[in-house]
Amino acid sequence: MLYFNVAANDTVTTKDVLNDKQKRAQKAQIKARVKNTTNFLTTLVSEREQWQQNAYTKSNEELYALLAKCYASFKAMCEDTEDAEVMRKQFDAYVESKGIVFKKSTHKLVKIVKCVFGETDKRRISTYGIVLRTALANNLAADDVADFIKQSGGVQEIKLARTSGLTTKAKAEIAQQVVSGDVLGEFSNNDVANEMDASEIGQLVVFVATQQANGKFVINAATKNSAVVNAALAAYYSKNKTTLENLKTEETVASNDDAFENALAAAAA
Repeated sequence: MLYFNVAANDTVTTKDVLNDKQKRAQKAQIKARVKNTTNFLTTLVSEREQWQQNAYTKSNEELYALLAKCYASFKAMCEDTEDAEVMRKQFDAYVESKGIVFKKSTHKLVKIVKCVFGETDKRRISTYGIVLRTALANNLAADDVADFIKQSGGVQEIKLARTSGLTTKAKAEIAQQVVSGDVLGEFSNNDVANEMDASEIGQLVVFVATQQANGKFVINAATKNSAVVNAALAAYYSKNKTTLENLKTEETVASNDDAFENALAAAAA
């Protein structure tokens, strides 16, 4: 066994030297993996952004256009004309030839969607049907349907609005009316201020903060992105739904009372 004199009473064996080399090698490998993982994830993020801006957006726009055409077909069949009657008969013949079975209560719009999209996921068919029936309830023209879906945040947002009563944007608007009047505290920070656009003073900002043991909060990030702000407000709405809805009701009652008083004043004048 070889020994290396280090100090009067200390010795280092070849085994110790090998262990040190192994540890250094392992650290180097971990560092390389971390670097490779970071590069890998960065590449994936870039690819996701490209997909979202191109293929994903294009795919959604094509879907919205297709749904608008389904809606246009329905509107055309609803007209009181001979051509519309022919279309209705041809549609019924098509359904029969394909062996498609519907309940008596199934809306014609849903029937058209199912014929067009075939045996797609039933939940998807239901979602598309809800979207088009919402457009119908709003008395939209066929040319406006695609923009309506896009402006509403997509088919899922419209479905959620129809089933839960409020979209994320609507929840955010209600919550904003309340939180805008509340002040939990104030602080100033040049680094944060420099990241913000001075021309947008008065706009809501979302802070990502870490709570400290001493009761203070460390601001880690800040953003004015409308989607992030709306999501935060919608989350606040969901957590405080009962209180916010009661406040909304009180505002409505107060508004109605004001309108009533104004009407009495006008009648007495």
